Amino acid sequence: MHRKWMSACISALSALAMHFAFAIIVHLWFSASVFPIIIMIVGTLFLWIICGGWCRRQLGLSPSAPTFVFFNVFFLWGVYIFLIRKDVGPAMDAAFNTQCLVLAVGLWRMLLSDPGYVIYENTFADSMDQTIFSETKTDQLVSVDHFSGTIGNDETASDNRLFVRARYCRKCKAHVDRFDHHCPAIGNCVGQRNHRLFILLLVTFVSAEICYFLCSIFCFPNFINFRKRETQASHLVPWIISTALFAIIQVLWQMSG
Repeated sequence: MHRKWMSACISALSALAMHFAFAIIVHLWFSASVFPIIIMIVGTLFLWIICGGWCRRQLGLSPSAPTFVFFNVFFLWGVYIFLIRKDVGPAMDAAFNTQCLVLAVGLWRMLLSDPGYVIYENTFADSMDQTIFSETKTDQLVSVDHFSGTIGNDETASDNRLFVRARYCRKCKAHVDRFDHHCPAIGNCVGQRNHRLFILLLVTFVSAEICYFLCSIFCFPNFINFRKRETQASHLVPWIISTALFAIIQVLWQMSG
């Protein structure tokens, strides 16, 4: 438990340092075109990944991807509330805040959800290659609550269903009904019981990041000549621009995957 908390703290601090680096890049290279800034931000992201691998190999601490995701959601939400919200219309404001709330609650539920962990009463499955298993009606499928440890017969399966597909996840060391993949960003498998929630979160992620970028555009006319003015707002503009570019990079990465 101590190592998990340390890993989460390191991930949060490194994510904060990463956003500081983004803001510094924008501040120093604002007069340049947007493409060099994007390239440097992408390079910083790769450097963050390399540092995470070094921590895992040298320190034995694996960065917590769910912590990184949670931190970025709340960080962008905070930048929006304190710097951007005043220039955004009520409809867009309500849309973005709702999306952030859905992401926060959905990510928490996804992290703690049971994707459909199963065990088999017959021991023959244990001797097979841990890939795809087919259970016929004559074999009894038992569902397991991964967190409470309770076991019971699966009453949700149709009597006419001849096969139940399950695959083995090496990360969770468990079989998952209708296993799709193990998502490091949420720290859980995607299976029968949480697939719809995962799709909802994926769509909400993309829409929220696009919405954040559009909201940040509304602030730009107020800061066109910010370098010519020594105001408090002039020091905050790099945060708006860097987080907006980060949101677009996230959208492109998710759509390419």
